Amino acid sequence: MQSTAKLIAEQASFKAFLNCYVREMDVREVVRLEEAEDQEVKKQMNEPYILFISLPHQSLTYAIGVTYKSLVGTHSFGNVYKQSPYCSEWVQEEKLQAMITLIRELHMRANAESRAGDSHFDELLLRLIDSYQTMAQFIDHAIKKEETASPRNREFIDFEQSLVFGHWLHPTPKSRQGIASWQHERFSPEKNGHFQLHYFKVNNSLIVDQSDGDASCGELLLRELEIREQTPGWSLLPVHPLQAQWLITQPQVKTLMDKGLIEEAGAMGPEFYATSSIRTVYNKKSNWMFKFSIPVKVTNSLRNNQKHELYAGRNMTKLLKKLPLLKEYPSFQFIHDPAFLTVSIPGMKESGFEVIIRSNPFTNGNEAGVTPIAALIQDALPGRKSMLQQLIEELAMDEGRSQEDVSFDWFKNYFEKTVIPLIHLYDTYGIALEAHQQNSLINLSAGYPASFYYRDNQGYYLSTQYRERLLKMEESLQKTPELFYEEKLIEERFTYYLFINHLFSIVYRFGADGLLEENVILDYIQDQLKEMYTLCHGAGKRLLEMLLTREKLAFKANLLTRFHDVDELTAALEQAVYATLDNPFTSKEKGEVPYAGRESAKV
Repeated sequence: MQSTAKLIAEQASFKAFLNCYVREMDVREVVRLEEAEDQEVKKQMNEPYILFISLPHQSLTYAIGVTYKSLVGTHSFGNVYKQSPYCSEWVQEEKLQAMITLIRELHMRANAESRAGDSHFDELLLRLIDSYQTMAQFIDHAIKKEETASPRNREFIDFEQSLVFGHWLHPTPKSRQGIASWQHERFSPEKNGHFQLHYFKVNNSLIVDQSDGDASCGELLLRELEIREQTPGWSLLPVHPLQAQWLITQPQVKTLMDKGLIEEAGAMGPEFYATSSIRTVYNKKSNWMFKFSIPVKVTNSLRNNQKHELYAGRNMTKLLKKLPLLKEYPSFQFIHDPAFLTVSIPGMKESGFEVIIRSNPFTNGNEAGVTPIAALIQDALPGRKSMLQQLIEELAMDEGRSQEDVSFDWFKNYFEKTVIPLIHLYDTYGIALEAHQQNSLINLSAGYPASFYYRDNQGYYLSTQYRERLLKMEESLQKTPELFYEEKLIEERFTYYLFINHLFSIVYRFGADGLLEENVILDYIQDQLKEMYTLCHGAGKRLLEMLLTREKLAFKANLLTRFHDVDELTAALEQAVYATLDNPFTSKEKGEVPYAGRESAKV
C-alpha cells in the first residue's frame, strides 16, 4: 500500500476523532496564532489558530494547528505538538499516537472517578486501528481512479461507493469488525464491491412473506431471477453472502437443514452492488434494492434487520402513500420499504434471514446525478475538489455569475426542497425523519437540487400526540407501537439528524471550500426558521420554538458512545450517548460561536 494513502488516512482519522473529542469534552481553548501567549509554540506554528488540549491525568498538553475553524461543522487541523513535565519544549507528535493518548486520557479519567467499568477503551482502540487501516485501503484504491465526469452526470452507485472517509463526526468511521481485509474487494462499496446474492430454498411452513401490494415477495424474486417455475410448497430467499456464511454455522439453522426444511441453493441471479450502508445492495436494472442483515459491526452497531423494522417499513409505506401533504411537495419523495421476507424459527425473535425489499427509483435512465449528502460534502482527496465545489464551479461558469451568488441560490433551493417539507411533515402529522447525511439523497442532474429522497425504515419517529389521528389513517400502525415517541425525545433526535448532522455539514462545506461564508448561510436559515414558525401550528411550531430559543442543542456523542461500547440499535429506545452544544441560532455573535458544550455527556 502506498505511504501516501496511509498519511491521508491518518490525517482524515485524526480530523474525525479530534472533532469528536473537542465537541464532547467541551474543549474551548482555540486562539488566534497571534494571540497565543506561549512564544515557543508560536514559533513552530504556521496555522491561523491553535487548539490547546490539557490532559491532566497524564500531565500533558497538546497544541494543535487549526487550518480552518468552523462555526457549526468540523475544524481542519495541521501539525500536532506535545509538551510534558519531562520536557518543556514542544515536540511534534504523529497524529495516530495523539489519538491513542487521548483515548488513554478518557480511560484514566473514568478510573479516577471510580467508573472503570464504564470504560471500553480497549474496544475503542481496536476499532480505531481497524478504521484507520481500512480507510487506508480505500484511499489507496480511490487515488488510482480518474474522476472526470461532472457530478451532474455521475451515476447513483458511483456516489454511493465514493465514501472513503466515512462519517465526518465519528471516531472510528471505517471500522468494520466481521469483514476480513481480503473481503473488502468483493463486499465493500469503497472498492466497488459487487456480487451475486446467495439463496436458500425454504419450506413455506417457515416463510414469513409480507407486502403492501398484491404480489408476494416470492413472486417479486422469481421475476428478478426470471424463474417461471418453482417447487410447490417452497420459496427462494436471498441473503447477503457474508450472512450466508454465518447462517450455516448456527445450530438452529443446521437443525432445520438436517430436517430437510432449508436447503442451500447458492449464488444465482444478477450481480448487485454494495451501497454506502454496505448491507443494502443495488442493481440499476432491478426494480428493487435489498437490505440484508450482515454479521458485521459498522461504526456503532451490529447491522441486523430487527423484526419491528420489517413491519415498520411496510406499515409506514402504507401510511405515507395516504398523506395529502406530500402532493404539495412533489419534489420531496420517499424510497419505500414495502415488503419483507424471512424465516420464522420457533423461539427466535429474528432468525438472521430477514431481508427488506426496497423500491428502486434509480433504474436505467434515472440514476444520473443522484447522491447522498454524505458524498456531496465529503472532504476531497489531496489535489482534488469536493463534489459540491465541483458542482458550484460548473454552475458559475455556465451562468457567468460569481460562485458566491450561485452558492447562495443553490442553498436556498436545497432548503426549500428539504427542510421546509420535513418540518411541515412533522407539524402536520407528527412524523419526524432521521434525515442524516447518508439517508438523505438529492438529485443534482440539473445542477441545482431537483428532488429530495429519504430512505431508511429505522428512521421514523411518530409523535404520541398524533397517535389517534395516525391510527385512523393507517390501522396497521397499531402493530408497530415502537414507532411512537414522546416529543421531547423526537426534538432531540430531529435536531441532531436534520440540523447538526445534515444541514450544518452543507454549511461547513460551503465555508471550508471558500464558496460562501458560514455566517451568511446561518443567517438565512435563522430567518427561514422564524418565517416557518409563523406558519406552523403543531409539533413543528414547538420544534421551531426550541430551535430559536434554547441555548443548547442535543447531538449524538459518537466518541463516548464508542468509549462506552453502546450498540445504539439494540439499546433501549435505540439511545446512543447524547451531549449538547451551543445553539448558533441563539448566540449573539455567530462569528464567535463556541464549538461545543457537553451538559449531558459523561466520560
